[in-house]
Formats: sequence, structure tokens, C-alpha cells
Amino acid sequence: MTAVKGARPDASRPPRLRRRIGTSGLVVHYVTSVMGAGVLLIPALAWSAAGPLSLVAWGFLILYSYPFALIFAKLSVRHPTSKGVAQFVEAAFGPRAGRVAAVFLLITLLAGNPVLGLAAGRYLLAAVDPAASNRMALLAGAAVIACCVAVNLLGIRVSTRLQLVVLGAVTLLLVVVICLALPQGEFTRLAPFAPHGWGSLGTALLICFFGFIGWENAAPVAEEVIDPARSFPRGILVAVSCVGLLYFAMALTVAVALPDTGGDRSDLMAFVQLLQAATGAGPGLRHVGCLIAGVLLFLTMNAWCLGTSRVVFALARDGLLPAGLSRLSAHQGVPARAVLALVPGYAVPVVLLLLADAGEATLIKASSATYLLIFLMAFFAATRLLPRGGVARLNVTLIVATLAMLPFFGFSLAVALAMLLVALAVESLMRTPSGPSAERGTRT
Repeated sequence: MTAVKGARPDASRPPRLRRRIGTSGLVVHYVTSVMGAGVLLIPALAWSAAGPLSLVAWGFLILYSYPFALIFAKLSVRHPTSKGVAQFVEAAFGPRAGRVAAVFLLITLLAGNPVLGLAAGRYLLAAVDPAASNRMALLAGAAVIACCVAVNLLGIRVSTRLQLVVLGAVTLLLVVVICLALPQGEFTRLAPFAPHGWGSLGTALLICFFGFIGWENAAPVAEEVIDPARSFPRGILVAVSCVGLLYFAMALTVAVALPDTGGDRSDLMAFVQLLQAATGAGPGLRHVGCLIAGVLLFLTMNAWCLGTSRVVFALARDGLLPAGLSRLSAHQGVPARAVLALVPGYAVPVVLLLLADAGEATLIKASSATYLLIFLMAFFAATRLLPRGGVARLNVTLIVATLAMLPFFGFSLAVALAMLLVALAVESLMRTPSGPSAERGTRT
């Protein structure tokens, strides 16, 4: 039958996103999803908590990250939808488990994503006004988050091209800074190796773990990846290798070369201090360093806006959120309403931080374990979804390693369990007559 010009699409068919992301675009999405906080904020925070022992945490998590990303890639190839982890859980354990995972995933993303935008705003504001108050920095971060939402409204091709150009320039600069600063470092700082006791390794794991959150952010864009069976394996190999090397190099550089100002070395301006030490330019380079750090974190926030908006789109398409959020724009095929829905979702943690006059580091420590539980959901789903063999055995190893990390997360784990209870309660309300029906909620 010939399509009639101007006719409305068949309402019985769920909207589908167009495949626009190739291997290079997937690498960019992977790298920008993880690298901002992990290379700028986390090294100094981890060093402050555990000293040289934090390098062990970095090494463990770098080794953990490749099989971690590989499992998510294998699952994404088999289930390439925008629901991400929720789709994996549903396929393995049924509709109700999938709905709980979907709600928990969305709450976690909305609570944790703003860290990146808020940190970007803090850096960018510091380039103009180093003495700005915490609340002013939070407002600047809110503006950054709004800008990321706006960029995602332009379409995935525009967003990916912007990410690629800026990421290449910023990564090159980071490599230059490391190469200049590391030879000037004092390696005597690596002793004593555990100045805060061996128990501080748990705190370092908690902090460093946030730097590896993001490998799973490629799952929600799987529906838009061209030839996923080919693109995902290539993309993760390149992305994990580059990020792992850059992470450990930056952590070591911070350990031996970050100037000791006598204050708290977890200062968010640590990268700027390192840049000044590497170039010998003194305070005059502060503005440039803040600008570079802010731009890199902007890229990371932008990638997370992309992934989270696709989760919102998929949940609306399946009836867990209002159906209007699954509509695509006519020209770019962008789920514009899903993107705009991020604004009120992100506003909640930002407003809470404003009221408490607290910084984004609070969100890092509070939300890390929620991501860990999400990863466990995916790994347990993989035990049913992936065929037997080497990858399946690798998945079991990941489950054991992830469970072993849980006790180290302390308060963050309590927050994660509370959020999981909220997700269970919300899912129960969804099954009441006033919520979406079970049939609508499980339609794929």
C-alpha cells in the first residue's frame, strides 16, 4: 500500500528510534559517559581518603571495567532497546522484575547524573569568580544541566559530532598535562603506602567506583547503534583501553605531583593545581584549567542526558510513564518530550543540595551503591540470557567481585536499599487499577 503524504503513523506500532550511531560514535559515547568525573574529580578525592593505597582501588576497578563493559555489550547486542538494564531483567526474570528494575534505574539516573553538571558549573564559575559561594556554583551547575538538555534536543548526530571534536582536543590536553607533570613528581610520597590504615581501601573503592559508572550508559542507546554485533565489541575494546590507561596515569600523577597546599587535597580545583604545576605558569593559568575541566564535565553530562532520556522514552513507550513522553519529533526523530522531562527530574537533587548548602561530592558518596545494585541486576540477568562459555564464566566472576565490594559501601548501600524499596512501592502502585495495566506495562 502506498503511504499517503501527511498521514499519521500507525498508532498500533510503538515508536522506534533511528539507527544513527556507528562504531566511532559509540566509542565517543562510551568515553564521555565515564571520563569526566573519573579523570578530574575522583583521583584527588580518593587520594585524600586513602593516600597511595587508592592506587590499588584504581587498579582493581580498571581490571573490573573491561569484563563489566563486555557483559553489558553482549546483553545490548541481544536486547537492543532503550530500556537498558530494565530490558535485561525483564527478559530474564519476567515483567514485574523488569518494572522494578526500570523504576530503580530511572530514580538512580535522575539522582546521580546531576553530579557531573554541577561539577562542570563549579569549574566554569571558578574561571570567572574563584570566590563564588557554594550556592552560586550549584546554580551555575543547574545552568549547565539545562544547556545539556538543550543540546540533546538538536538530535543525536549533532550531539555526537560536538562530543567527538571537543573530546579529542580535551583528551590531548590531559595527556600533555600528565606527560609534563609526572616526571616532576616526588615518588617518595608513595610511602607510607597506607597512611590511613588498610581499612581506607573501602572508602577509596567507594569513591573510585563512581568514576567507572557509565559503561552501562551505552545500553540505552543500543536501539540507535548501526550493526550492534560489530560496533559494540570494537567500541568497548577501544574505549576501555583508553580510559583505563588515562585513569591510572592521572591517579598516579595526582599522587606524586599534585602540589601540597596544606589543605584538603580533595579540593575540586585539584586538576587546575596540577595544570599549573605541570606548566609552571602559576595562578595565571587557573582560568584556562577551570574552563577545560568544565568543558570535559559538560561532555559527560551531555552523554548522560542522552542515555537517561532514552530510558524515559522506552519506559513511556511501554506504559510505565505517560505515553506522550514517547513521541518523536518529526524532523530529527528525537524523543523531545523525554529529553525535556529530565529537567524536573534533575531539579530534585539540585534543589535538595541548595537547601542543605552541600556540594556534589555528597551525591557521589550517596549514589555509588545504587549503581552497584543496578550492575548486579544486569549480571544476574546475564546468567540466564548469555550462552554457556567463557563470557558466562566471566560474568560469574563479576558477580563475585561485585558482591565482595558491597560491604565497603556502608552508608551508600543503605541509601541504595532505601531507593530500591521506593522502586518496589512505586511498582506496586503501578499494578493498582489507577496505574497502567499489566498488559500495557509489559508490551514491547
